[in-house]
Amino acid sequence: MTVALVHDYLTQRGGAERVALALTDAFPGAPLHTSLHQPSTTFAEFDGIDVRPMPINRMGALRRNHRLALPFLAPAFSATTISADLVVCSSSGWAHGVHTEGRKVVYCHAPARWLYQRDRYVAESSRSTRMALGALAPALRRWDRRAARSADRYLANSARTRGLIREVYGIDAEVVPPPHGVDATGPQRPTAGLEDGFVLCVSRLLPYKNVDLVIDAFRDRPDQLVVVGQGPEAARLARTAGANAPSAIRVERLDSAT
Repeated sequence: MTVALVHDYLTQRGGAERVALALTDAFPGAPLHTSLHQPSTTFAEFDGIDVRPMPINRMGALRRNHRLALPFLAPAFSATTISADLVVCSSSGWAHGVHTEGRKVVYCHAPARWLYQRDRYVAESSRSTRMALGALAPALRRWDRRAARSADRYLANSARTRGLIREVYGIDAEVVPPPHGVDATGPQRPTAGLEDGFVLCVSRLLPYKNVDLVIDAFRDRPDQLVVVGQGPEAARLARTAGANAPSAIRVERLDSAT
């Protein structure tokens, strides 16, 4: 049986990309199709994989900022037909749109946030970006729902995602938890001021990641919370944490704490 893999874009280091790497381990030798591949900003382990980007990858500006590619991603995936007995799609809203000659299994990280959680997803984007997405949203929602229904089997990464899939697509997905991403033997660096027993939250600091809700949950607790990550929300979260519980909550940049 021939197997091929698909992932939305390889331009960042996130949980979805870790799942894509796990799939390459599960199906060694399977090609990994994607829209955009920027090796310098994603996991170096992809360098040893047969990554096959789509033609829009030639546009450097899109590789450096995948949100600029939003008008081009649905056509790019719709124009791609993959010849394999089984195609496994790691999807947050784009990869499930490929055409296949064999069976299609979709592993869904979340229904498209830019369509169904739009206000939080583009909160830090420019006004022109928000307006463009608003204009494109009706057509993209129709495309997205057709793409979801094209799968032979739909999988969800959590019970929460399963509920969203049922709500948005009307599909009853099976929950398959993602593999853990903690390597206890990896590089370590001591960080001053931390005592054993703190609670750790690691995330890209974006509005839709809801790290602010994690901070709120620890306001009146004695536990020490450490938030590690980077992104446009970093400064605001640090101010919020410092203003309310400066001794209990810390926000550290990903490149300054491990």
